[in-house]
Amino acid sequence: TFLAASRLGMALEEGKSRQPFSCRAEHPRGVRSVRVSNPGSGAALVPAVPVVTLHPPSREDFQGPFRNATLLCQIRGPRRPPGAAPIRWLKNGTPLREGVTPEATAPEGSGLFVTGSRVVVTEAEWDRGDVFTCQADEEMRNTSKAMECG
Repeated sequence: TFLAASRLGMALEEGKSRQPFSCRAEHPRGVRSVRVSNPGSGAALVPAVPVVTLHPPSREDFQGPFRNATLLCQIRGPRRPPGAAPIRWLKNGTPLREGVTPEATAPEGSGLFVTGSRVVVTEAEWDRGDVFTCQADEEMRNTSKAMECG
């Protein structure tokens, strides 16, 4: 799995007159193109596929008395169906159960919902370069000190 992101900024009216746009991502393991359009400022747009984001810690997060920090994995999108698998955490590819705290689903407006899960990471784990992965459905996101350059 790979993730590509892009942002195109322009005035609303200019964007509406020039749409739809095509966004193309190339990776050694595949190419993906997506057509994108803006329904306008008054319409609610709910992505059909949830967006998974993994928020790594900052160096300052480890400066507390316990020398640990929290990673946050969030899912934004349409309401997840009842019985959907919870967010899973892995440490170096092994399932992680200790220090995991799920968050309740909350409405975010425009038909979107957000839910998340947190896991505690020690400074020693982070400095060692352990890789933490959050998995939500088929989507996975990784983070480690080496990946975050900090």
